[in-house]
Amino acid sequence: MKCIAIDDQQPELDLISEFCKRIKSVDLKGTFTDPLDAIKLLNSEEIDLIILDIHMPRIDGFEFLKLLYNPPLVIFATAYREYALQGFDNDAVDYLIKPYPFDRFSKAINKASKLLKLKQRTDAINEDNLRISCGFMMVKVEYSTILVNLNDILYIEGMKDYVKIYSGGKPILTKTTMKNIIDKLPPDRFFRVHKSFIVSVDKINMIENSRIIINNQRIPIGESFRTPFFEMVSRNSI
Repeated sequence: MKCIAIDDQQPELDLISEFCKRIKSVDLKGTFTDPLDAIKLLNSEEIDLIILDIHMPRIDGFEFLKLLYNPPLVIFATAYREYALQGFDNDAVDYLIKPYPFDRFSKAINKASKLLKLKQRTDAINEDNLRISCGFMMVKVEYSTILVNLNDILYIEGMKDYVKIYSGGKPILTKTTMKNIIDKLPPDRFFRVHKSFIVSVDKINMIENSRIIINNQRIPIGESFRTPFFEMVSRNSI
């Protein structure tokens, strides 16, 4: 977790630096006695957390946060109890009263770490959902990332640690699992029919006994996938 500390008192910054060294999950990128000096770093590097004093000569902590378009998580560290409510109104992760011991500081950092992980998971899910709703997904192929249009996919084949995506042209080979890729595909359009195959439902040309035919390719229907697949077929049959 990348963080910075802002306090007009250098001894306080020294204490924060010492505490951060004792927490492996924290990467302290800088300390600042003047909040305005921190803006350049915030504009040039993605910072996850600010440990922020409130009373400072040039600008207070609340005013400083208003200058930031998309502020990181914030932990207020101050000698003034009376601003706690205002601090939490500014979406503070925690509010530390000086002087605070290491265990109290560590507790606040752990809270920030948990919130950051939750935010990252939520952002990842939202990004995947946006891609799917737009009709595409991004696939890593060696050192490149390729956009794959969902409408072009015929079927997907699992090969141990890789999957191969067939879309009419040259197959796309990417390192992932079948479970990971089926979780990212819209369930109304793609169906897993075998431990090694996912098919695009609207690309099915024919079903023959225990095989699906897509573009002259015969794809087996696995025993454990047979019942849900044929239930889906029955629901969509005339």
